[in-house]
Amino acid sequence: MSNKIAGIFFPAFAMLGVIAMTLTGAFGNDEANKSYFLLSLVLIFPLTFLVQGISCALNNINPWIALAVSYIAFIIILFTVLNSSAWGYGLYFLVFWIIGYFGAKGIQKLRANKNK
Repeated sequence: MSNKIAGIFFPAFAMLGVIAMTLTGAFGNDEANKSYFLLSLVLIFPLTFLVQGISCALNNINPWIALAVSYIAFIIILFTVLNSSAWGYGLYFLVFWIIGYFGAKGIQKLRANKNK
Protein backbone atom coordinates (compact mmCIF):
# COMPACT_ATOMS: atom_id res chain seq x y z
CA MET A 1 0.00 0.00 0.00
CA SER A 2 2.78 2.46 0.85
CA ASN A 3 4.43 1.80 -2.55
CA LYS A 4 1.22 2.85 -4.26
CA ILE A 5 0.89 6.02 -2.21
CA ALA A 6 4.53 6.91 -2.83
CA GLY A 7 4.12 6.15 -6.54
CA ILE A 8 1.18 8.50 -6.78
CA PHE A 9 2.56 11.42 -4.77
CA PHE A 10 6.34 11.29 -5.38
CA PRO A 11 6.60 13.92 -8.17
CA ALA A 12 4.03 16.18 -6.50
CA PHE A 13 5.93 16.18 -3.20
CA ALA A 14 9.23 16.72 -5.00
CA MET A 15 7.92 19.64 -7.05
CA LEU A 16 6.11 21.32 -4.17
CA GLY A 17 9.07 20.74 -1.86
CA VAL A 18 11.53 22.36 -4.24
CA ILE A 19 9.17 25.28 -4.79
CA ALA A 20 8.76 25.77 -1.04
CA MET A 21 12.52 25.69 -0.51
CA THR A 22 13.28 28.12 -3.33
CA LEU A 23 10.55 30.56 -2.32
CA THR A 24 11.78 30.61 1.28
CA GLY A 25 15.40 31.09 0.22
CA ALA A 26 16.64 27.76 1.50
CA PHE A 27 19.51 27.65 -1.00
CA GLY A 28 21.01 31.03 -0.19
CA ASN A 29 20.69 34.13 -2.30
CA ASP A 30 18.10 34.72 -5.00
CA GLU A 31 20.45 33.67 -7.79
CA ALA A 32 21.21 30.31 -6.14
CA ASN A 33 17.52 29.67 -5.53
CA LYS A 34 16.69 30.50 -9.14
CA SER A 35 19.49 28.26 -10.42
CA TYR A 36 18.36 25.36 -8.24
CA PHE A 37 14.77 25.78 -9.39
CA LEU A 38 15.80 25.80 -13.06
CA LEU A 39 17.93 22.69 -12.51
CA SER A 40 14.93 21.04 -10.89
CA LEU A 41 12.66 22.04 -13.75
CA VAL A 42 14.97 20.57 -16.37
CA LEU A 43 16.45 17.57 -14.55
CA ILE A 44 14.92 16.62 -11.20
CA PHE A 45 11.21 16.94 -12.04
CA PRO A 46 11.46 14.86 -15.25
CA LEU A 47 13.34 12.17 -13.33
CA THR A 48 10.60 12.07 -10.70
CA PHE A 49 8.05 11.58 -13.49
CA LEU A 50 10.21 8.76 -14.90
CA VAL A 51 10.30 7.10 -11.48
CA GLN A 52 6.55 7.57 -11.13
CA GLY A 53 5.94 5.92 -14.51
CA ILE A 54 8.09 2.96 -13.51
CA SER A 55 6.35 2.75 -10.13
CA CYS A 56 2.91 2.83 -11.75
CA ALA A 57 3.86 -0.03 -14.06
CA LEU A 58 5.48 -2.20 -11.39
CA ASN A 59 2.90 -1.62 -8.64
CA ASN A 60 -0.25 -1.62 -10.81
CA ILE A 61 -1.09 1.97 -9.88
CA ASN A 62 -3.82 3.68 -11.86
CA PRO A 63 -1.80 5.89 -14.23
CA TRP A 64 -4.55 8.48 -14.59
CA ILE A 65 -4.71 9.14 -10.86
CA ALA A 66 -0.92 9.37 -10.58
CA LEU A 67 -0.66 11.76 -13.52
CA ALA A 68 -3.57 13.86 -12.26
CA VAL A 69 -1.92 14.35 -8.85
CA SER A 70 1.41 15.23 -10.46
CA TYR A 71 -0.11 17.66 -12.93
CA ILE A 72 -2.14 19.37 -10.23
CA ALA A 73 1.14 20.07 -8.43
CA PHE A 74 2.68 21.27 -11.71
CA ILE A 75 -0.27 23.60 -12.31
CA ILE A 76 0.16 25.05 -8.81
CA ILE A 77 3.82 25.72 -9.64
CA LEU A 78 2.88 27.06 -13.06
CA PHE A 79 0.55 29.67 -11.60
CA THR A 80 2.64 30.60 -8.56
CA VAL A 81 6.15 30.79 -9.98
CA LEU A 82 6.13 30.28 -13.73
CA ASN A 83 3.99 31.74 -16.46
CA SER A 84 1.78 30.12 -19.08
CA SER A 85 4.71 29.78 -21.50
CA ALA A 86 6.01 26.96 -19.30
CA TRP A 87 3.26 24.52 -20.39
CA GLY A 88 5.89 22.90 -22.61
CA TYR A 89 7.56 21.50 -19.51
CA GLY A 90 4.37 19.56 -18.83
CA LEU A 91 4.82 17.75 -22.13
CA TYR A 92 8.49 17.22 -21.37
CA PHE A 93 7.55 15.61 -18.05
CA LEU A 94 4.90 13.47 -19.76
CA VAL A 95 7.48 12.08 -22.18
CA PHE A 96 9.63 10.94 -19.26
CA TRP A 97 6.60 9.40 -17.55
CA ILE A 98 5.65 7.51 -20.73
CA ILE A 99 9.20 6.22 -21.14
CA GLY A 100 9.20 4.98 -17.55
CA TYR A 101 5.75 3.42 -17.70
CA PHE A 102 5.97 1.68 -21.04
CA GLY A 103 9.62 0.79 -20.55
CA ALA A 104 8.80 -1.00 -17.30
CA LYS A 105 5.72 -2.67 -18.85
CA GLY A 106 7.86 -3.84 -21.77
CA ILE A 107 10.52 -5.29 -19.49
CA GLN A 108 7.81 -7.05 -17.46
CA LYS A 109 6.39 -8.55 -20.64
CA LEU A 110 9.83 -9.70 -21.81
CA ARG A 111 10.50 -11.35 -18.45
CA ALA A 112 7.10 -13.05 -18.49
CA ASN A 113 7.72 -14.42 -22.00
CA LYS A 114 11.21 -15.55 -21.01
CA ASN A 115 9.87 -17.49 -18.03
CA LYS A 116 7.32 -19.44 -20.11
